[in-house]
Amino acid sequence: MSKVYNNQSNITMGFSNFLLNSSPFIRKSQLNFIPSVMFGMISSQSCSSYDIAKFLKLESKCAQFDSIVKRINRLWHNKLFDGKLLFNNVISSILDSYKIKHNDNRIHITFDHMFSHDNYAILMFSMRIGTQGIPIYFDCFSNGKQNDEAFKIDTIINGISQVHELFKNKDFDLIFLADRWFSSTRLFDYIDSLGHTYCVRIKGNIDVFKDGTKTKAKKLKHRKYHAVVHNDVFITNNKFKTNIVYSNSLDTSTPWIIATNNHIDSAIKNYSYRFGSVECLFKNQKSNGFRLGKISNMNIHSFTNMYSVLCICLTYLTLVGADFSKNSRCYKHIRITTHKKYLINGKKIKKRIMSLFRTGLTLFLLAINSSIYVRLPMTFILYDI
Repeated sequence: MSKVYNNQSNITMGFSNFLLNSSPFIRKSQLNFIPSVMFGMISSQSCSSYDIAKFLKLESKCAQFDSIVKRINRLWHNKLFDGKLLFNNVISSILDSYKIKHNDNRIHITFDHMFSHDNYAILMFSMRIGTQGIPIYFDCFSNGKQNDEAFKIDTIINGISQVHELFKNKDFDLIFLADRWFSSTRLFDYIDSLGHTYCVRIKGNIDVFKDGTKTKAKKLKHRKYHAVVHNDVFITNNKFKTNIVYSNSLDTSTPWIIATNNHIDSAIKNYSYRFGSVECLFKNQKSNGFRLGKISNMNIHSFTNMYSVLCICLTYLTLVGADFSKNSRCYKHIRITTHKKYLINGKKIKKRIMSLFRTGLTLFLLAINSSIYVRLPMTFILYDI
């Protein structure tokens, strides 16, 4: 009889060891069950309790399928389970061992809102890894777009403050990226006061004061297909001093008008990382990964607990994908096409066609109960890609 590698018991044991090390105060009952839920969530590619339970039925101590579903739901509803605290401990542990390799020490942090139906709004802060991102801080709100608390400047500032604390004792250059809906001078001023860089797209109808003349941002001097830098201009009636980079590119339907306090020459490149680092993350949580849209009737405490575990699973799979990319020699016998070569202007260019998340998910599904050994790291090591 051939040996089977990476069964549910092996994988959940790996999850348990990491959770215990990163969150030593986790309750024993939670430590015994959350790793199994993580296994079921990844295996089913769903955050629905019913879907998760399908992959836990055979090895669970519960005899009945319905009992497993109820146990998962009790975990989400448990007032003694703080999923967000667990996630924060996991991320802190991952970042504590992160070593940056690129010389400029820049870390791109994107913040944006995501909505699940009309029931939930999520303020997400993600950290760019390669061309996509992992969640590092979030806040969940009920009633979706109708909940004003999700959009208050104080809420966003609190998120920025939490991210600042994560990197407080690390010599990294944090660059905060955001779209037009976050073009608040109060946010700019707060990020600047922390010693970080903001690179935020602003609306074209914002008032701009340059050389004593008032105009609109969209009417600033610009060139077609070239970026134009405007140093030390004032925006809004508060006359907040900043720099504006105006780019009218072939790749954008509307011009990019970006406010930044630093790294002016690379403002366009920095801002271009925003889409992949947060929009792809949202997609991985929904249609491309865990089908978050199936959840519509949880109270906000239960939703936050479930969403926390989902974010841990998503982060883990992205780290596995990064491991596959970084330690390719360990996967020589695994054929996963993550890149393709294209002939562009007479040169062969290698481009990624499978994200780190999808790579990690593909590898995980191949590894489960495999008769061939497949490396499935449980160390949660974040590599600089």
